[in-house]
Amino acid sequence: MSTPAPPSRQDASGGHSIRSIEKVSTTMTFIEPWDQKAKGNPFYRSAAAPGMETVNFNWVDDQVTVSNARTVRDEFTLDRNGFAYVEDPGTLDSNLLEALRGAKEGAVERLYYPKVESLIMSITGASRVIVFDHTLRKRDPGRDSKDNTDGKEQPATTVHCDQSGKGSLRRLRQNLAAHEDYESILKGRVQMINVWRPLNGPVVDWPLAQMDYTTLDPKHVHPCDLWRGEYEERGQTVTIEHDPGQRWWYLGGHSTEEVTLLKIWDSWGHRGVADVCAHAAFKHPDTPADAAPRESVEVRCLALHEPGR
Repeated sequence: MSTPAPPSRQDASGGHSIRSIEKVSTTMTFIEPWDQKAKGNPFYRSAAAPGMETVNFNWVDDQVTVSNARTVRDEFTLDRNGFAYVEDPGTLDSNLLEALRGAKEGAVERLYYPKVESLIMSITGASRVIVFDHTLRKRDPGRDSKDNTDGKEQPATTVHCDQSGKGSLRRLRQNLAAHEDYESILKGRVQMINVWRPLNGPVVDWPLAQMDYTTLDPKHVHPCDLWRGEYEERGQTVTIEHDPGQRWWYLGGHSTEEVTLLKIWDSWGHRGVADVCAHAAFKHPDTPADAAPRESVEVRCLALHEPGR
């Protein structure tokens, strides 16, 4: 059951708001304690060649506490915490919402991408936004929560970040035109940001939780190589080890007119800004048995800034 925490004088941004923050206890799935020096990177290999391992690590479940950010929603920032909650009213009219929920062919790319591009430009001040990918999800109560095959995406229940720095730069190269100079673009700031929105809010079923970047120790962050066959590179994601000091948040009652922004990577990470947001869906202990399965859309963006800005 959820229990209200004692009033706290410390808000998410280090201020002094006096608010009561509701917290819940749940289970999340992390990579096992990992010795990077002894074992190298964790990896996952699709379509493994004969004699090749598919995966070289185990997932383990750990108990975590997740705080409801509703009363401090506007105090999180991408650069400090690695995530933010943003009001975005009016973006989804009823026709677009139904098109997205019905996975109507081309609706996300043609109708929704431009809206996300405008949103990210206004929030970050980027001179250009490249929207390069998306995932539509609808939880199926009849399937295992970890059964997340392409085209039948369930909420992602393992603690992860979609791309490492290496993986993000690979995505950048893949999404530039042939005439564009990759090195010149990297002279400006480059951010990778995911825009997550529920399609049948307010969310009560398997909400999305985010870890506060200020509580993440770099020693618990492990790039995970993605290979195919033997050693064909398919990208690199990030796996996370559990630590009791990590602090988790979710937006209680997340509506369709709100979005969660996730900082996946930032070329300014060396300047001290957040450059990874660990996140995962979790089973809320107070979810009613008859709650509608959560539906959502997640759009992935690259925000490019002019050098010197």
